[in-house]
Amino acid sequence: MAGLTARSIWNSLPRERRAQLALSLWEDERLSREERLSVLAPWLAARGMRPAFLERLPRERRAEQMALGGLPEETASQVLTSWHLVHQRPMLARFLDLLGISHEDGLIQEDVEEPPSADALAEAVEKLREEFPAEDVDLYLRTLYSSDAVTWAGLAPLLGVDEGDD
Repeated sequence: MAGLTARSIWNSLPRERRAQLALSLWEDERLSREERLSVLAPWLAARGMRPAFLERLPRERRAEQMALGGLPEETASQVLTSWHLVHQRPMLARFLDLLGISHEDGLIQEDVEEPPSADALAEAVEKLREEFPAEDVDLYLRTLYSSDAVTWAGLAPLLGVDEGDD
């Protein structure tokens, strides 16, 4: 699994799942309209769409449009982040609790000072997979690794990623 990026994660998902995830971009109350449009700008430009056109569409139709193809890295990264923060907070919080990492409702507040060991990660992942759907756990772990392959390097063997491939 060379080059694990938000974009490659997005592209690996079925269209229906991408539409589900894309909808979270509009459900994420942390994002202002301007931040959302800034993240969407490269995708809109690549499709020759104006923001006003997209905003006139119902949210579900916007998500369907995004699910039709690839997304730029920054856009895919924000969609994955929004999905997890809107829909997967209990899983995020549980994982961080298992690792003893300080967080606020699943959101890491400060840089992780010392990356978790491979053993600690393996144990936490095993417990997480017992408590949450495997598909959701795997998406979270791939997203986490793609966002910071240094801090989460211990996930590489669990994900089938060569550490030199990030």
